[in-house]
Amino acid sequence: MRTLADLKFCAIVPVYRHESTTRKVAESLSAQGLSVILVDDGNAPEGHAILEAVASEVPNTVLVTRAQNGGKGAAVISGLEKAHELGFTHALQMDADGQHDADAIPFFLKAARKHPEDLIAGLPQYDGSVPKSREQGRKITNFWVAIETLSKDIPDSMCGFRIYPVESTMPVAKKVTSYRMGFDIEILVRLSWAGVKMRFYPIKVTYPEDGVSNFRVFGSNVEISWTHTKLCVGMLLRLPLLLARRLAKKK
Repeated sequence: MRTLADLKFCAIVPVYRHESTTRKVAESLSAQGLSVILVDDGNAPEGHAILEAVASEVPNTVLVTRAQNGGKGAAVISGLEKAHELGFTHALQMDADGQHDADAIPFFLKAARKHPEDLIAGLPQYDGSVPKSREQGRKITNFWVAIETLSKDIPDSMCGFRIYPVESTMPVAKKVTSYRMGFDIEILVRLSWAGVKMRFYPIKVTYPEDGVSNFRVFGSNVEISWTHTKLCVGMLLRLPLLLARRLAKKK
């Protein structure tokens, strides 16, 4: 069991087409004492130049550059690899578009220090800016996640605000096969299969009116559906283990 003195936190911010809002996000993270790992997920040269400037001007910020766009999941995994290389024990994943409430960070860090072996995740509290189709889609996804884990331990699987325990996440991240919109879902399901405990706390989420979205109505929904198909198959393969774990909880 780690002591508080052993814990070392950083933030991972995957960036694709959100370079204009990244500085504000990086500054808010740095101001709260976090080292920041920006991951340039194959942005255009002008976007890369902006991120280079942010990394050089915001204290305790480094830039990881991916030559080609691989999707949010690929970017987060690159960030986790860098965090592991630099000796961080925990990594806060935060979106670059500014939709997550940065004021919640101290509470989430406190929760991670109290439960260092667990994943700490955001349970989104939406305002009126959330697209209704996206809100309904999340409900459908969370229904399938309950089936894939045979539990209600994951009340929301799509919020991109979470703190990973790096050591236990790294081997699971290597098994992920969905690198775009399905990533946030798949890694939580796989961490659940691996026995990592999760704790969810409310966080305000706002969709900026002029924000840039990487969600594609057809392509992203197809990917998410395929992710659930693969996870359902994975659940069936692990059924004896999951059932045994569920029975043990009831005792």
